Amino acid sequence: MDLSKYNVRSVFSSALGIVILSLGISINKGSVLGMDTYTGMNTTVSTYFDMSLGNYQLVLNIILLLSMFVFGRYLLGLGTVLNMVFVGYLVDFFLKLFDGTILSFDVEKSIWVRLILLIAGTIILCLGASLYMTADLGVAPYDALAIMMSDHIKGLPFSIARIITDVICVIVGLIFGTVLGSYAFGTIIGIGTVLTAFGTGPFIDFFNKTISAWIVGKNQMVETKQKEA
Repeated sequence: MDLSKYNVRSVFSSALGIVILSLGISINKGSVLGMDTYTGMNTTVSTYFDMSLGNYQLVLNIILLLSMFVFGRYLLGLGTVLNMVFVGYLVDFFLKLFDGTILSFDVEKSIWVRLILLIAGTIILCLGASLYMTADLGVAPYDALAIMMSDHIKGLPFSIARIITDVICVIVGLIFGTVLGSYAFGTIIGIGTVLTAFGTGPFIDFFNKTISAWIVGKNQMVETKQKEA
């Protein structure tokens, strides 16, 4: 673990990113057009087993964390713990906060409002992900899964490994949400799922170079290195 990465700005960025990421995920659920693959799957499975999202996601993350100790210790850090412990509970918190408002999953709204919520939630989610990633204090257990697969399976690129894990999440989410559960098709695993899986890269990259770089202080670090050179 590179302790030189740990400073007030990086820890603050990682923690703030987790909160903003959770807010974006919660707004995405309120759009009733689909959530990100991992949270969407966990939402359907936790509902099926009558568990809170926070409790279920923590249990699953602990299982994935054990695999990181075996295959990906180099990916562990404070950010790993913050993500695995707090995202599920923060989403639960925001969903309760939104209860009865236009942001609630159960409140009927027009398709245009739902699209606005989906876009807004996705942008907010990307900002949170950018802050968390730019801090570079460890990888979330689910994100680490594709990295470990790529590193340990010869000839398997990360992009394909990530598609495999996302597709598994989509299939499990549809089984527990629509086939066995009561979620209508497209409400938890839907357009929003596709958008967050394939369309968030440009937004995250933009935030990486602007807001996140400034908060973490990476622009200053680059300038300092250039002066030293």
